[in-house]
Amino acid sequence: MKPNQHSHLVMFLLATLIAVAILTDAANAAEHGYRTIYRFRGGNDGWFPTGVPAVDKNGNLYGTTIDGGKYNQGTIYELIAPQTRGGKWTKTVLYDVTSQSPGYPFSVIVGQDGGLYGTGESAQNCGFLWKLVLPAFGDGVWKYAVLYTLNGTSDGCAIQGHPVLDGEGNLYGATELGGDLGCEQDGCGTVFELKRPTTKGGKWHFHVLHAFTGNPDGAEPFAGLTFDQEGNLYGTTWTGGTAESGTVYRMSPPKNKGQGWSETVLHSFTERATGVAPGGPLTFDSSGNIYGTTISGGDLNCQGGAGCGLVFELTPPTDQADQWSYATLYAFQGGNDGVDPEGYIVFDSQGNLYSTTYVGGQAQAGTAFRLEPTGTDSAAWMEAVLHWFPESKKDGYDPVGGLTWGKWRNLYGVASVGGNPGCGEDGCGTVFELQP
Repeated sequence: MKPNQHSHLVMFLLATLIAVAILTDAANAAEHGYRTIYRFRGGNDGWFPTGVPAVDKNGNLYGTTIDGGKYNQGTIYELIAPQTRGGKWTKTVLYDVTSQSPGYPFSVIVGQDGGLYGTGESAQNCGFLWKLVLPAFGDGVWKYAVLYTLNGTSDGCAIQGHPVLDGEGNLYGATELGGDLGCEQDGCGTVFELKRPTTKGGKWHFHVLHAFTGNPDGAEPFAGLTFDQEGNLYGTTWTGGTAESGTVYRMSPPKNKGQGWSETVLHSFTERATGVAPGGPLTFDSSGNIYGTTISGGDLNCQGGAGCGLVFELTPPTDQADQWSYATLYAFQGGNDGVDPEGYIVFDSQGNLYSTTYVGGQAQAGTAFRLEPTGTDSAAWMEAVLHWFPESKKDGYDPVGGLTWGKWRNLYGVASVGGNPGCGEDGCGTVFELQP
């Protein structure tokens, strides 16, 4: 072999090794900082976790499983945070739901009183709201109580997302159906308040704040609510609006005693190319801009023209008489980047957004992703995949609920299936941690 041929071969091999290293680094980048902190075992341990975990002031996590437990009615559990980053989390079942409950728990939040509050579902009713509290004095056993069970008519049916609490401890939420029964066959949904009793041991009082009518105010809320700093509530409807493709709405509290809450449509989705069917809860940045997701629409080359969903921004007008400005930040393409974003989205201190897609990714089992503003165009953000589900089925897959910030500024979420390979056909689900 001539010297120059040897030199060319060496250069070729080096280039190949560098290319392989680059590709390997790119593949590993999606796995950076991912850890499964708990795998459900089924049986009394529970299985099929739902919703985004709730976080207390110490960084402990709380959640629900809709099956398993001692009575096979689901569980409410706690994951106690380790003392050091990377340590082992300790799981405790706080409550095994019994047959006396109207159904299984579906979501959980932490109240200002240290108690847990949430929603529940059942095939036999339209949903309910519950609380779980640890008495100040007693045997250390958590006490469970159903606060209200929906009747499925004027008060609504099928509670969506997590409830939210105001400063006085009152609960708010939205139902997909019920309300105005003149709106479609089963009603178009409601926004409700469950008012805390004024005396110890008193009764909680349920009020419908708004019953949707379809057009123009929207129909079928498909996500929970979000408060702003002024006490207004914001949410999305799956359908309805001027083009029957969904809305973003605001609920404003009464200005004077005796008046009711008022609903304002901030945006009606009208074109598939700019997103339809908003299915996730909303969040705000420090400037008051709103961010959310649609399950469908966006890139019409994806899913045979249906679109794979997108992340959008709504900017408030400088003049109250003007319209909010709408922009698509990122449209999913249906490949490695994911499909169907519908969970909770959160910001970091640098202005990046984080959430999950339910499916899509390398194995079509979901992704955890970050969106970064490019700095040149507010409507053109860049996506980075933090994790593809399932790199291993032991880590879980089909993430539900999105992400939330927790201890050490890590992100936490749940995967509905996968995990323990000896648990059922598909595994019983996991809780995971992401270090962004």
